[in-house]
Amino acid sequence: MSERGAIKKGSFVKWIANILIIAGAATLLLLISGVHSNKKQQSERLNAFAAMKAEAANSSDIHPALPNGTLDPKLEGIEGILDIPQIDLEAPVLLGADEQTLSEGLGAIENMDQPGVIDGSYAIAGHQSHVFGKYFNRLHEMEAGQEFTYETLDGIQRYKVFDIQIVKPEKVEILDSQNGIALLSLITCYPERSNEYRLIVQAKRIQ
Repeated sequence: MSERGAIKKGSFVKWIANILIIAGAATLLLLISGVHSNKKQQSERLNAFAAMKAEAANSSDIHPALPNGTLDPKLEGIEGILDIPQIDLEAPVLLGADEQTLSEGLGAIENMDQPGVIDGSYAIAGHQSHVFGKYFNRLHEMEAGQEFTYETLDGIQRYKVFDIQIVKPEKVEILDSQNGIALLSLITCYPERSNEYRLIVQAKRIQ
């Protein structure tokens, strides 16, 4: 190869390297921006829920659900606040478990019982975010006997984990109600970055 050809090749390789560096930096900035935006959105929802709860405490006209079972529009789609200190998670739970909802946070599966009802079953689904500590990517750290809370406008409900299973997605009967307890199931895909199985953490209301 001539000296001129070697220079051209070297310049081309350098150009490609610069493009890759720029692309990598752009991707990183996009990720950081997305994380910041999501944190801001979650914080706004937590604050909105707190404000709505304070308003509800001062007015008998405000209730978290309308007569037909839908959410009060003033809640802006927020079902409640899930707080699991063992995995450093405090997050609003939205109504619905469709892809759009789960891309924004945790979602309560529709057409189930109200949370905290004896002989009822309520379930919250969430993705395993690639950002440590967000959504349900630390759900696998939960252990039987641990307690957490779920807060709605009706008050704070305390739950105790009694069962953890890894099942196939089609095993939906695991969400069936169980006699004598108020069942709450936390659901995410398993393992991380795969949807082959579902990790199910089940808890019963104790308070």
